[in-house]
Amino acid sequence: MPSKLLDALLLAMPLPDTLESWRQYLKSQLPYPVQGAQTLFIGDPALVIVAFQHDKAEVLLPAMQWRHHDIHTVKPRSQGVVEARNGSLEQLLALVEDTIALRLKSFHECSSCGKRCAPEVLGSLQGEPVCRDCIKGRRVLF
Repeated sequence: MPSKLLDALLLAMPLPDTLESWRQYLKSQLPYPVQGAQTLFIGDPALVIVAFQHDKAEVLLPAMQWRHHDIHTVKPRSQGVVEARNGSLEQLLALVEDTIALRLKSFHECSSCGKRCAPEVLGSLQGEPVCRDCIKGRRVLF
């Protein structure tokens, strides 16, 4: 059973050259804002998460689990893994693009301003989806 100390040490180690070049490519070439170091959060709000480990890159779909109408927990779902030893940058890019397309399908249009928003920033006003910007100042529950 791996320990938390071993996990922390592995995260602190530099990435192998292959994975580091993939990470640098994603940071510099994607048309979305990219934040993070060893785990990249691509887009604002996050469209895809790419977690680099010592031997692989895992692509995650940002997802929310609602426990109550206004309480949610972030529960990213794995969309796949590309291993450094037998994977390629092209495979990683394809997985990232597929995940972005899937995430964008979950966005909805605000009935007030028409902007497409992530589901976690939409509320409801008289049964219609409304973004937090349009609903600001009103007494409405999300």
